[in-house]
Order: sequence, then C-alpha cells, then structure tokens
Amino acid sequence: MLLIMDPEVRQVLKMRECIKAMERAFAEEARGIAVNKPRTRYKVPPDLDKPGYMANIIPGAVPSSGVAALRYDSTIVQERMVAGTKRMDFPSPLKRSWGFVLLFSLQTGELLALVHDFSMSAIRVGATTGIANRALATKNAKVVGIFGSGNEARTNLEAICAVRNIESVKVYSPNKEHRDRFAEEMTELLNVEVQPVTGAEAVVKGADIVMCASNSSEPVFEGNWLEPGQLVTTIANTDGVHRRTEADAITMTRADFIVLNNKETAVTNQQRELVDLIDEGKFGWDKVCELGQVLIGKHPGRSNDQQIIYYKSNTGVGIQFAATGALIYEECKKRGLGRELPSEWFGADLSEWMDKGFMPSP
Repeated sequence: MLLIMDPEVRQVLKMRECIKAMERAFAEEARGIAVNKPRTRYKVPPDLDKPGYMANIIPGAVPSSGVAALRYDSTIVQERMVAGTKRMDFPSPLKRSWGFVLLFSLQTGELLALVHDFSMSAIRVGATTGIANRALATKNAKVVGIFGSGNEARTNLEAICAVRNIESVKVYSPNKEHRDRFAEEMTELLNVEVQPVTGAEAVVKGADIVMCASNSSEPVFEGNWLEPGQLVTTIANTDGVHRRTEADAITMTRADFIVLNNKETAVTNQQRELVDLIDEGKFGWDKVCELGQVLIGKHPGRSNDQQIIYYKSNTGVGIQFAATGALIYEECKKRGLGRELPSEWFGADLSEWMDKGFMPSP
C-alpha cells in the first residue's frame, strides 16, 4: 500500500494530464461505464454560525483507470459575515488538511494507496472546469473575469488558460492584498496579463468567461449584468450542510441551458438554489444536462455565440478522485515516490475461513 503525501501530489500531478483524465472519466460515466454516488456531508454541531466538524464523503469508480475511490475530507467549518457577505471559512486549528482519497483495485479489492487530497482536490476541480470551458465557451474566448483569489481560483484559471487562448484576465476578491498578489503571481505563472479590479461588475463586463471560485455563500454578481455569449462557471453549492450559491436566480433563468456535474446530487443534496426555480416553474429539468452528456454528444452543447451558458459545477464526484488518484498512483510508482506500507496492515486475513471452504461476506 502506497502512502502519497501532498508534496508528492504536487510533484507528479500536472493540469493538462488531469484534464485528459477528467474528460475520459466524465465520458465513461455518461456511457454508463464509470460509477458515481451522491456526495454526503454532515456537520457537528449543525449550527452554521458556530465552528464545527464537517465530513465530506464521495465515492466512485472508473474502470479505464482500474480503481474505485473514496474521498473522506475531515475539516472544521464556520459561516461568517465578511464585508457584508456570508462566506464559509475553514479554520484549521493544527494548520493541516485532514483529507484523504483511498484507492482500491477493481480487480482484487485491495487498498492500493492513501493519497492526501488537498492539492489533488483543487487540481481535479480546475481540470473539470477546463473540460467544461473547452466544450462550452465560445471558440474565440479571450477574456476571463474571475471572482476569488485563493487556491481554487488559481487552479481553475490555470485550467481555463490550458484549453483556451486567453489574452487577459480580470480578478476581484474583497481583500485588496489578496487580489493584488493573485494578479502578480498568476501573470507570472501563466504569462497572461491578470489585472485586479475594484468591483464585481468590472469582472463581468466584457468577459467571455465568468469564473467564480470564492468562499462566498451568496451570489457574487448580478445576473442582469451578463452579456450574450458568456460562459459562467461556479463551484460553491448547497451541500446538505450549507445553503450556498455564487450565482443568483436571474443567472439561472437567463441561461440558455445549465450544465451540472451530477443531477442526482442536485436532488439528494437539496440544492434549492436550482431546484426551487424548477419547482416554481421558472424552467424545467429539460434545461439542465450533465457535463458528460455534452462530451459524448447526447446534448448538443453550445449552438451559437450568443448563448449564455451556466456551468454549475454542482458537486465533487467520485470519478474525479478515481481518475486523478490513478494518475498520481501510477506516476509515483514509476518515480519511486511515496511511502510503501505493508498491505496486510489494511486487510483482515481470511485464510483460516477460506481454507475451511467459507467465503465470508464483508
């Protein structure tokens, strides 16, 4: 069994390879080959305004990668008011991330690896944004407006620039120091001009792609600001613990169609920001499709350069962790990275029972 820590993940996992893996995994799911199960989250205590423990559990399997994955993220969360807006904060008392992905062999059932998920998670979100932007943005998209200046904003912008010929970026977050640092660092990293702006409307105006990667629990822009042809992406969603949305109802009603990672999770996680509009008859489920359906042609995707399309990256899905985890595992084996631990530590010995002719169930 291979223990793979965060520095090793950052060393081996590259965005372009992860984009390819995400494209394959989502296409496999849309064809009924790969398997996702809805995300589960819970918080103790349930009060949002009090810091408390939150678990984030996501399972799935990708046959072409040969693995099943279970993501278990263990963290402390609290919703607070910052600059007049609700946002989710993730205080880390020990200044460490306690999130892991377990990788299991589809052939033997054995545990192959335990992978730190902090860097892995942000890259797989960005990579999925990348395949959505390649499929849904206008072919000549050149300008990105982005909300947020943290880890997710960095990986999502990197992925967009990997699939589109981006010439300029505008960034806004409430903290001037953070957005200025983001602009400086990402300009150097991506060799694209990233300009900090002082307000939300400036992010949206003239952008071909509007990317939201914030900690906000409330909409970060007004849907009536949107312009024809724009692709909007958000990554914050209601999840069974918090009610969150970075886009308002106007954005969802104005969009020509809405793309999700997983429809089932929208229902099971009670993502009311979307489901309420459907229940109220503002539009129907026929306006909503899954990303994998676009990738394999079951949904036509963008049909003209005037459509406003909303990609609501509404949940993490197990296929992301299976496909990304397999990439990391294989590359670490190839390079001799990670810490090998005895596999027998992680599996109970059944030989006594099986020698007697029994096949004990789990």
